Amino acid sequence: MTQLRAPLTFPAAMTRIAGVIGWPACAALARRNERTVRYWSEDGCNATPPINLALAYDDAYQAAGGDGAPFLDAFAHQLQVSRDQHDACRRELAVAVADASSESGEAVAAAITLTYTNASPRLALRALAEAEQAHSAWGRLIRRLTPFLPTGTGPIAGDTGGTHQ
Repeated sequence: MTQLRAPLTFPAAMTRIAGVIGWPACAALARRNERTVRYWSEDGCNATPPINLALAYDDAYQAAGGDGAPFLDAFAHQLQVSRDQHDACRRELAVAVADASSESGEAVAAAITLTYTNASPRLALRALAEAEQAHSAWGRLIRRLTPFLPTGTGPIAGDTGGTHQ
């Protein structure tokens, strides 16, 4: 039975290369047994060939008439997905900053109206409602900022944020 693999992944790249050059040639190129190399083609496997071997596989694949470079294509795709996630995180942060700023301005404006000598209880309720909305917006902003914190230990200088932890 043929196992379906997600396209543009390292297991799919290994399977695609083996389909052209064969599993024995893949094992010989890696200087490992065939079972180890086949394991690299399984979706549940976290192990992958080292970069220099992935390059050698792509080269052998092309030399045998294969189209493209499976490991390079998979790497480029996965890098683009990661970049898109980082960009999405930044866009969501920008929206949260704009929302918190807007809600804060409305809360301040509503609170200033209470300084008037004829301020009504209705204006006080409106100011309180606006302050609660601003408080919620700042909570959303704080949640959007946390992915930009580094994980683990070490200096935080130079960390550009993102969605990975």
